[in-house]
Amino acid sequence: MFTKVKFNSHKEEIQEWLHDASNFKGDCDTVFFPKDHHELNSLLKKSHADKIKVTISGSRTGLTGGCVPQGGILISTVGMNTIWKFNRVKMIVTCDPGVLLSDLQAYLKERGFFFPADPTETFCTVGGIVANNSSGARSFKYGPTRNYVAGVYLMLPDGDTIRMRRGDITDKRGVFAAKTLEGKVLNIRPPRLKVPAVKNAAGYYSKEGADLLDLITGSEGTLGVITRIKLNALPIPEKLLSCVAFFKNIDDALQFVSESRAEGRGINGDPEIDPVTNTCGSLSALEFFDANALLFLKNDYPNIPENMEAGVWFEVETTENTHDEVTAYWLNKLEKYHSSPEDAWYAADDQDAAKIKEFRHAISYKVNEYITQNGFYKLGTDTAVPVAEFDEYYKYSVNLVKENGLDYVAYGHFGDCHLHLNMLPKNEEEFAKGKEIYLQLCKKAVESGGTVSAEHGIGKLKKEYLKLMYGESGIAEMKRVKRYFDPSNTLNIGNLFD
Repeated sequence: MFTKVKFNSHKEEIQEWLHDASNFKGDCDTVFFPKDHHELNSLLKKSHADKIKVTISGSRTGLTGGCVPQGGILISTVGMNTIWKFNRVKMIVTCDPGVLLSDLQAYLKERGFFFPADPTETFCTVGGIVANNSSGARSFKYGPTRNYVAGVYLMLPDGDTIRMRRGDITDKRGVFAAKTLEGKVLNIRPPRLKVPAVKNAAGYYSKEGADLLDLITGSEGTLGVITRIKLNALPIPEKLLSCVAFFKNIDDALQFVSESRAEGRGINGDPEIDPVTNTCGSLSALEFFDANALLFLKNDYPNIPENMEAGVWFEVETTENTHDEVTAYWLNKLEKYHSSPEDAWYAADDQDAAKIKEFRHAISYKVNEYITQNGFYKLGTDTAVPVAEFDEYYKYSVNLVKENGLDYVAYGHFGDCHLHLNMLPKNEEEFAKGKEIYLQLCKKAVESGGTVSAEHGIGKLKKEYLKLMYGESGIAEMKRVKRYFDPSNTLNIGNLFD
């Protein structure tokens, strides 16, 4: 039978399951660790019959409290962690939801492939990245997880299961017509929402003609539990140029990003950025760090040059034949924007590229470490706005925090016009002020045609900001869909909306 841990506030071993990386905390009666589909099914059936609240958890790397229980029971999928097979011809890998992303990437790398969405936190679970439509630095070229979900088994709160393969269940005349493996007929009306035309992970997916898989991906575990996953993989690029460049003037850095973004926007197979034919290569990542972020990392990375106002990490896919020409192109561009090639860090091989990627990820870990040590939950924006609004939005955000006297670091996926501005409060008064600023930054993003969450989702911490985007009518649309999948209202209650 499955392993379970009885809740006891004096037992250290259960405390780790009652918070996530945002430092948001909760409680529950019991934690269960099913080993397979059958054990999970029996748990859901019993909890449904007894009307017990259920929270689903992976490895708790989220930043919005989505996997943190608020009573009831918690079911962790970490024991369901088998990678079943890889179809090299179709480039599809099949695995359980509890598989760690790091293990999946290692498995694929051995076969010459990779998972393109590539979220920053490699110790997240595959089920978690599908549930949250996660993405990472390479989203500039490859987009979020949703683009690579080929199929799932979705277990409904009552234990019935829907098998989905991309293309099988699509929105036809306003209905997803599905049938569970147990024979139940479902006619699901998808939500109709006005979704911003930016990178977005806030709320249910809404687009006419969508696949049911698109709705499930990013629904934050509110509609069912993903028990088996098929993901598309891609061949590893032949060669990479990975570089961290430093700028003494922040406007030079922003202009470098702006020009690079515009050149690299021919994504999704556009031949203009084909690494075989284009002298600038195929830009896959474009990331930014402000002066405060560089100072925050200085102890761990003492080779960061002094007196820099910004750093930019960019990654470009090339080939053996084009690599030297592409490298020369980017070095010339750095000089154009007064960034010294002598100060920059380059990856000469895979090991160097991994170190540079670690540097990019380190800022997130350092911020999470800070907020945990100081006992607050995270006050970091996840906003994205249209290209035309971005530079103004970035400067507005930074100035607002400065005017209020709060410490902060700013970084993010600037290729996607996606800002992570993390406030670092030192006391309760500053934390309260930071929450007010956060609300203003979300309002500004929405007014600019953007989103309150580009990649981290809403969870339990950002529900009020979701309402800013979609209003009462939009929230009502999502609740309608939730009620159809979960009429007893027991699964991941508190995520997205009350």
